[in-house]
Amino acid sequence: MLVHVKRDELLAIAAQTAKAAPKTATSEAVLGIHVEADSRRSMLTLTATNYEIVIRASMGASVEQSGSVVISAALFPAAIASLPEQGVDLETEHPGQLTIRSGHARFRLAALSGDKYPMPELPFPDDTLPVSGLRSLARNTLFAVAEDGVPSLPMKCVRLHVGPDGLKASASNGFCIMEADGDKQCKGQIELLLPARSLKVLASLSNDSDVYEMGVTGKSLVFWSGTLLFSARLVEGKFPNTRGVFEQFKCQYSVHLDAAEFIRALEVAESVSESNHRVELAFGEHEITVSAESACGRSSAPVKALVLNAPKQPFYYNSRKLLEYLRLEKEKITLEFDKSGLLAVRSGSTRYVQSPMRAPVQAAETGKAA
Repeated sequence: MLVHVKRDELLAIAAQTAKAAPKTATSEAVLGIHVEADSRRSMLTLTATNYEIVIRASMGASVEQSGSVVISAALFPAAIASLPEQGVDLETEHPGQLTIRSGHARFRLAALSGDKYPMPELPFPDDTLPVSGLRSLARNTLFAVAEDGVPSLPMKCVRLHVGPDGLKASASNGFCIMEADGDKQCKGQIELLLPARSLKVLASLSNDSDVYEMGVTGKSLVFWSGTLLFSARLVEGKFPNTRGVFEQFKCQYSVHLDAAEFIRALEVAESVSESNHRVELAFGEHEITVSAESACGRSSAPVKALVLNAPKQPFYYNSRKLLEYLRLEKEKITLEFDKSGLLAVRSGSTRYVQSPMRAPVQAAETGKAA
């Protein structure tokens, strides 16, 4: 193999494909990136997989001799990044070795023959839909996905729904729900569960302006940009009826306030909260007070607000998840509560629901006495 490429382009696709390589594996080849030079197409193609996702990226190249090798996913991008010149030569001068040259710099890296790599099958979908805005869609939903300790696979996924109104995404960890609108021009009729880890990787490869062709082939969802192909295995199972929660929600109380001020108050309260991150929201005539108490002490911070039909009793929430949502918001928001304290926020293209927590024992006993 002998190929001449531009350093920055090579570094970009090497960094992209390395995101699919596993950290550990029983096969040495799977830990690497498959590098293939094709003289007929004047193309250099890199492929990596961890069996959950596949990333394949291509670039134009001057190929004198076709060939393929498997190179370390950790070393290859690092070596390319350190090269001094834009012009880069990749050559297999000796079996089991890839030579990388640029200016006065030279690397000789151990390599496996390309036929040792377990190359995944990547059939292209018969039907595709154009989609963009995936980075924002991921940012707006991934925080609400269940953590690794939860046994339910669907709860570790983001549900993607393509309908007549465009693409929508939903995530839930059991006590909060996040729904976000995506590309309104992506219209069709499909619903699927994409693992959160896979969506996170795809988002890291993407800008909101990137347009992909998206389609299902077999049990995988494929995204194709023209030079980058990303494939992720889908999950089968039943996802919670999150839409029903929003439809059945009945607002009993509401508070209109500034998101930034509310965030600051939550951060003050959280500084002394218990390990369960419980904070109290108490409602006044023209403000709400955010507070928390633990063995370390007590903290509280008021937030000016327009309070409509305030409840007599305080409500309690997990501040960590609430903060993760609120940091997506930048302006005025309206907090809506049902009679039991279920919290809903509808802001622009997002809709959020969070269940209340139990009151601490002392507060619960005080409420009963009153």
